[in-house]
Amino acid sequence: MAQSIKQLHAQIQAMPSDSVKAIVLSWLNQSNGNLGDFERLIAEIAEETEGYEWGEIDTANEFQPLGEEETIAKSLSVLQDYQTNKTGVEHDRVKQWADSLGSDRELPCPQ
Repeated sequence: MAQSIKQLHAQIQAMPSDSVKAIVLSWLNQSNGNLGDFERLIAEIAEETEGYEWGEIDTANEFQPLGEEETIAKSLSVLQDYQTNKTGVEHDRVKQWADSLGSDRELPCPQ
């Protein structure tokens, strides 16, 4: 095993909980319990999520990073608002906007 248990522990502590859950489930389903397999899965997930940040777009259309707990709280708040008011932005509009990001013709963030 290339990493010590302490190094694996530190890596896991820094990961979002949904990533850790995905790793453990994958490890349980695809391995015979080998810790080396677990280490490999952590490395793969870390590579996939490297540079990924949770956040929101503020009123000036600037990205504001949020921690995992803040992101969860915001998501639950938006879901509650939707369930109460039955209003939101259509999926197709959000998809068109997201697909335009990074292009020469970026669309404004749907409100």
